[in-house]
Amino acid sequence: MSGLVRNGFTLIEVLVVIVIISVVMSAIVAGFTGADREQSYRGFVQRMALRIEMARDRAVQTNHEWGLYVEEEVVRFAEFDPITGEWLDRVERPFKVEISNDKFRYQANVERYAAHFTDDKQSLGLSNKEGSIPTIILFSSGEITPFELTITPQTWDSSPWMLASDGFSRTKMSRDEQ
Repeated sequence: MSGLVRNGFTLIEVLVVIVIISVVMSAIVAGFTGADREQSYRGFVQRMALRIEMARDRAVQTNHEWGLYVEEEVVRFAEFDPITGEWLDRVERPFKVEISNDKFRYQANVERYAAHFTDDKQSLGLSNKEGSIPTIILFSSGEITPFELTITPQTWDSSPWMLASDGFSRTKMSRDEQ
């Protein structure tokens, strides 16, 4: 029986190969899922920067001040109505609140300019009847409240993205890699 040739694989060999392929595929899929999430995050921040610039352009075109209300979990766009003296939320595309599958935390830093712009907002008559003034003002002259807006994901650990403008230049994106 020494001339017997073995054709095929044993059940054990087939199972071992299937397990190895399963482990490798799960590692690959997990890697792509993280990359997809980061790419989606970057796209969301890019869209936010574009929306800010579109609102700035709209403020110049309509000769009305626009604003951003930055809250912990949402950013809202508004337009100042000089007739009623109220800030009106903009709910049409692209200015309506963008809903994402992932939750983000927003934090605006305008403190170092707050005294200067608070006085200007009051003197320009931009305060609402309720006294609610947007965190960031986009003036009809094309200027904007100098700001830094940090956007951080809440559902996974990742470096935050920052949007910023010095008041004259376009909104820029940056990220401190961990």
